[in-house]
Amino acid sequence: MIRKQAIVYWDRIDNDSYIKRIEDFKGIKKLDFNKPITFLVEENGSEECNDL
Repeated sequence: MIRKQAIVYWDRIDNDSYIKRIEDFKGIKKLDFNKPITFLVEENGSEECNDL
């Protein structure tokens, strides 16, 4: 699957999530990808998976 952008829904991320502690991510609402990018996905054994 080719992704051209990623939108961050901060209200869906738990307050204690590590992603909210990364200073460079604070305030980002959308990332646009102009070149191919690789995503690593962690499957935690439940019905959901997390994009890293």
